[in-house]
Amino acid sequence: MATLTNMESKSSFRIQNYKKNENVSMNGSISTQLKFDKIHAKIEQKLEGEYSGIIKINFPAGELSDLKVCEDIHNAFNAEIIGDNLFIKCDGGEKERIHTRLENSFESQNQWWASSNTLCVVRGNQYRPDVGVWFRAPTLPQRRMPIVFSCPPPNVWIEVFYNIDSDRSYAFKKINFLQQNTTGIEFVAIGLSSGLNPFHPKPETEMKVHATSQVTRPARAPYVCHWDLNLNEIWYKMDWNQFITLRCGLTISFDIVFQELLE
Repeated sequence: MATLTNMESKSSFRIQNYKKNENVSMNGSISTQLKFDKIHAKIEQKLEGEYSGIIKINFPAGELSDLKVCEDIHNAFNAEIIGDNLFIKCDGGEKERIHTRLENSFESQNQWWASSNTLCVVRGNQYRPDVGVWFRAPTLPQRRMPIVFSCPPPNVWIEVFYNIDSDRSYAFKKINFLQQNTTGIEFVAIGLSSGLNPFHPKPETEMKVHATSQVTRPARAPYVCHWDLNLNEIWYKMDWNQFITLRCGLTISFDIVFQELLE
């Protein structure tokens, strides 16, 4: 039979145990915050004076292994984490608007889940496609905490880059790695001119036509690269009133891109 003394003893034990767990949780939170603050300070220092392009920051082995810290980093920066390297993509408003326009276009064409800059995990690396289309939407936990709950990569992966060596090389190296380590993803890369001159105005009389493919990269941007089922590169010189059709049935109207390249 339980006595008052026994009940008080059990109650006291539960309270002490709760406080112990609470202290462990608080200590863990403090430790996570300290890790984040240290990494955040290093990133801010590296970013000082940088305004565009891809910025690479190398960290000691294991420093980026805390998934919760990685979530916090991604919430603070437009970053990708590949091994012990963190990459910051300094995208301006032009690129961001193109991402949004493409996302909206894909959603209007199909009921698939489209998103820009949503994180996903491939072989432990943390990638952020400029625009992605998932035939089946990631789960709520994966959408909310994509690193901790390992959000899968999209079925359609779009990269938008400026036609300069560093930006183009980063996009194509990433796609090449993904092609070797995933299956079934349809990749598209859109190259923009790095110059500041606006694109020429849209003609009023032309009909919309499918763009003409070529086997080599156009000498000047804007252009598109689309990979076929055998991962062969198919190139297109971009112009108004043209589009391409992806294997999944979605279309990319080049006009969507050009609307953000006007004065």
